[in-house]
Amino acid sequence: MTYPNVLVLDYLKSTNQSTPELEMKAEEYINLGYQRLVVFEVDGGGFSLYGDPPARLFLSAYGLMEISDMAEVYPVDEAMIERTVRWLVKQQADDGSWTATDYRVAGQRLATTAYVTWALAESGVADETAVEKGITYLKEHYPEVKTGYVLALTANALVAWNPKDSFTKKVLDDLASQAMEDDGAVYWESGVESFMGAKSEMGSIETTAMAAYALLKADAHPDVANKALTYLVRNKDSFGTWQTTQATILSLKALIESAKAGEPTQNVTVRVSLNGEEAEPIQITPENFDVVQLVTFTDKAVEGDNVVRIEIEGKGKLMYQITARYYVPWELVPPEEREPMTIDVRYDRTDLQVDDTVRVDVTAKLNVEGTAKMVVLDLGIPPGFEVQAEDLSARVQQDLQKGEDYPGATVKRFDLTGRQIIVYLQNLSYGEPISFHYRLRAKYPLRVKTPASTAYDYYNPDASAVEQPEEVVVR
Repeated sequence: MTYPNVLVLDYLKSTNQSTPELEMKAEEYINLGYQRLVVFEVDGGGFSLYGDPPARLFLSAYGLMEISDMAEVYPVDEAMIERTVRWLVKQQADDGSWTATDYRVAGQRLATTAYVTWALAESGVADETAVEKGITYLKEHYPEVKTGYVLALTANALVAWNPKDSFTKKVLDDLASQAMEDDGAVYWESGVESFMGAKSEMGSIETTAMAAYALLKADAHPDVANKALTYLVRNKDSFGTWQTTQATILSLKALIESAKAGEPTQNVTVRVSLNGEEAEPIQITPENFDVVQLVTFTDKAVEGDNVVRIEIEGKGKLMYQITARYYVPWELVPPEEREPMTIDVRYDRTDLQVDDTVRVDVTAKLNVEGTAKMVVLDLGIPPGFEVQAEDLSARVQQDLQKGEDYPGATVKRFDLTGRQIIVYLQNLSYGEPISFHYRLRAKYPLRVKTPASTAYDYYNPDASAVEQPEEVVVR
């Protein structure tokens, strides 16, 4: 989550709220992310998902955006920015367009041209000729815009180029007119799978965040922009993010843009109660108005209806979110909650001796039409076991030989933590399962349950699966 840290640090600095302690902590996280980011650069310029050639157009434009924003708060290699810009400009066609053939976005030439032009214009380091050619192409082909996603991309490219241009204003008017009302909020349906593979609800979140950002940057249709922010706040998950990295980044950009331009909330007292039991009052001042205040009620909920009451004394614009967590015994989890995807984890034995090795076979399958571009498997490691990573390393190398354009599912990468193996799969398609295995060595005598293993589409987390734990005995 390097990019969100970059955005937050930029906001704190620009609003004079940063402190040396905050900056040191944020820069520590950004440094770690930056070191990982540079390994995704391809020789000759541009970026790919895992740093393997060839570079990918959309990911390179995305990388330029991230590095350019990072350069505002952290020292980066300027030569890498220049290489990325040169590579992107080199990919531009004579008519000013760009085409990303490795993505299935409808109207991809228009969408890709809008995104790359946006990245080049907003970076502030671009070849102005390339930007002008891109803008000309977008103007000429604007009648071909058919979806909210492509319209939002086009609006951002034009705003980054010239927010006061008459054509930019027309596109922003069109954008505002296509907003869909939702109980005091507005949103835009994507109408197409995004570059990152988001669709349905996640696609709408990405599209709405981009639309809100364009309107806020241009200071256009503030009433529509504010209602779009309301939609984004309503769709946060229980962790305060938006489920996927891309949706979180775009939403943060919009919310931070709004906070920079807005007036601080004056002194406000907020009282929160659950079922009549009130927590300590919260004092909101101009100094802490943008700090998240958490109120937790532990073991106070009851079976059935629960009543949360929020009372405000004073004037100000506040946003709030209510979340609840609960646990359900495994045997009571409805099977339909695991339908979009299946993960099957099988130990070749569950009764073994210290220093014995157990083989674990994993199969992942997508049960709905389409292809999940990136699937993440979170494979739990039982306490007291050590991962033997040779089989996984061999599988990654084997799949690497198939090349980036291989249409089937491949194991692209894996990471080891103390409690899990995180495996990244690419292009898992309906009806075409993928299987692989790894081994674990038993280190201590114990009786344990294996942690649950999960699988999910990174860009559409609703498509997920959970595998029931097994009991393992080491003698």
